[in-house]
Amino acid sequence: MRLRLGICGVAVAVVAGCGAEDGSEQQPLESAVVHTTTAPVVSWRPGPSGLVVPVSSVDGPRESVPVPHGFSHSPQGAVLAAITAQAWMAGANDSTWPKVAEYLLEPGLGRTQWSQARALMSVDGVVADPARFVGFRFDSYSDDAAVVVVATRWPDGLVTAYPVQLSHATGSWRVVVPEQDKAPDMQELTEDQLKDFVLFGETENK
Repeated sequence: MRLRLGICGVAVAVVAGCGAEDGSEQQPLESAVVHTTTAPVVSWRPGPSGLVVPVSSVDGPRESVPVPHGFSHSPQGAVLAAITAQAWMAGANDSTWPKVAEYLLEPGLGRTQWSQARALMSVDGVVADPARFVGFRFDSYSDDAAVVVVATRWPDGLVTAYPVQLSHATGSWRVVVPEQDKAPDMQELTEDQLKDFVLFGETENK
């Protein structure tokens, strides 16, 4: 599976998302930061299939197994939940992806479609030169829902943006996977357009 179609446009590549019944999980840590233009303080860690993902001691993920989950009830937690879910939807191996659906995705038709499509394909191996998550902006934010537009820079220099809808209805931020026929397209960004995004620091393993 090509990871350009996977991360930040995962609904295009794998179709849309579901799983089994939700596992119980503890309430996420709360963060004092509430500003939608403030980036979470993160370090960058190896993720699935060679992707690099952000983690924060304040905003999560609080739990690392079976997949990273549990994010602060804040804009910063929503950003990390959006990126974490996109990376794991794209890169989780064949034994792990059901847990991605269970812990990171909101129940619904989109999740069901994603799981059905994912079950028909295989993901294996590591990408030597993966795309990097470089920034975000909010289209909307409230205590129970958010839309985060995630900016990604690809190895060839192309920068794209993809909107990720999230819900806090289950007590933790989860991605609302769009239904197959309603999935948005990735949009190419110019460097000038990227200036409208809140940028992370350099992507480094720490």
